[in-house]
Amino acid sequence: MGKLVALVLLGVGLSLGGEMFLAFRERVNASREVEPVEPENCRLIEELESGSEDIDILPSGLAFISSGLKYPGMPNFAPDEPGKIFLMDLNEQNPRAQTLEISGGFDKESFNPHGISIFIDQDNTVYLYVVNHPHMKSTVEIFKFEEQQPSLVYLKTIKHELLKSVNDIAVLGPEQFYATRDHYFTNSFLSFFEMILDLCWTYVLFYSPREVKVVAKGFCSANGITVSADQKYFASRMFCLRSPG
Repeated sequence: MGKLVALVLLGVGLSLGGEMFLAFRERVNASREVEPVEPENCRLIEELESGSEDIDILPSGLAFISSGLKYPGMPNFAPDEPGKIFLMDLNEQNPRAQTLEISGGFDKESFNPHGISIFIDQDNTVYLYVVNHPHMKSTVEIFKFEEQQPSLVYLKTIKHELLKSVNDIAVLGPEQFYATRDHYFTNSFLSFFEMILDLCWTYVLFYSPREVKVVAKGFCSANGITVSADQKYFASRMFCLRSPG
């Protein structure tokens, strides 16, 4: 009798597991056929050999690009090299990406950039906020952009207990931003089952020096985020909400 019960439970478990796996494949379009398309006015940017994760563009046409992200379970083309921030002038006919040097005592060896966001101060000073994963943790780095001799000056690192598994940010003002959490679990093994089980436990948080709070939750891997020009709405993958501020 005990063997029969064990076999029944095993069968039910395998059935549920198989159903969840098939549902996961459908959510990520694993079986979709991709037809090759020849782009008309596109070309490979050879300097970005380690891929690119995020891009943010100044009104002047200068574009910041984060590259070299190392993420659990994802392939990496330069596992032994730190991540970088590149600059491109999109006004040029054939723009090239140049590495931005970082000064100010920043730990460049552990740099692992993810999402980025630009903030322009009242005096037109440009600040770049970068989601960083040093040693697979999550911080937000603040840099000042020097345009005369293009480079970044490290200013500050922001840490908080709610800033875990951060994917992207959208800056509102000095040290004020929204940030998305793309996984509830920080352990790569548990994160895998989180995706398989379709657990909607991630959130969007608001950060400022005086207040840090979750403003929206119940999402399955909150990803990229942007804010409307009037800062009344913020939008991330699969949702758009009115800003509580």
